[in-house]
Amino acid sequence: MSYRYQISVIIPSFRNLQFLQLCLPEYLKSRHCQVIIGLDGYNQQYLDYLREYPVAISVTQRRQGLCTATNLAAGLAEGEYLFLCNDDMVPSPGWDEVLLSSASLNRIVSGTVWEPGLIEVPPCHKKMDFGHTADSFRRDDFINQILQTIKSQTERTEKGINYPFLIPAKLWEKLSGLDERFNPGSASDPDFFIRAALLDPAPEMIRCREAIFYHFAGRSGIYAGDRVSLWWKFHWKHSRMMFKHKWGRMWEHKFGQVPDVSRWENIKTGGEPWVSGRLWREAWFGAPGKQSIINGKGA
Repeated sequence: MSYRYQISVIIPSFRNLQFLQLCLPEYLKSRHCQVIIGLDGYNQQYLDYLREYPVAISVTQRRQGLCTATNLAAGLAEGEYLFLCNDDMVPSPGWDEVLLSSASLNRIVSGTVWEPGLIEVPPCHKKMDFGHTADSFRRDDFINQILQTIKSQTERTEKGINYPFLIPAKLWEKLSGLDERFNPGSASDPDFFIRAALLDPAPEMIRCREAIFYHFAGRSGIYAGDRVSLWWKFHWKHSRMMFKHKWGRMWEHKFGQVPDVSRWENIKTGGEPWVSGRLWREAWFGAPGKQSIINGKGA
């Protein structure tokens, strides 16, 4: 099978335009990439901006959640690999070359993430503050620190998995993308990583220490202004309830670790509960909306 691109960058988004405006031009610099924006719900301001760039845009008529937005956007991918990232992640120069140098058809390669500490920084990430908002981002300082960090590193990769990550398109298709019962999105990543680890053979999961991304962390979902939103707290609890219903237990691996699935292999996953699953989503989001596909200038 031939592919038009080496990488299809998948960026779901719904209310984070200022951060998308910061990271999108960086992804468009790559000669390897197709860029696809999964717009979760119609937003004219987004469309006016995105139409001026060579991107493919998947738009749902109304919000459905970032799992659905991601899956629909991935359906437009023409790359050998898919790169899944958040809309508030700024890549380091040469990120694509570095990830491709470690890629293979049975491997998932994650990037290394730096965060400013707005929320607790997981051990696999590094606390580095180069600004809390799009307007205050210190790009030159970020790039200079990357160069210093790479020079001092002795190992290029380590075992681990997290967003953002590069995954072979065939492997993404085999896993059927993200499970949409976790919409708007929380808990979908441990579920996806566990399903990947349960494959036979399981893909290798590594983190590339030279592909560094600055993540503003939580600005699109967790925060309402400068406080954690009540909406997010409610969804956080609901998504964990859905995970336990599906698997019969909670995940055991820590954030960024490769899941140990030695005790998960004989688990039969449960179906989606009607009331707290589909009915809850329809009450929260409304009936599923129609998808539209728009090509930006030059796409």
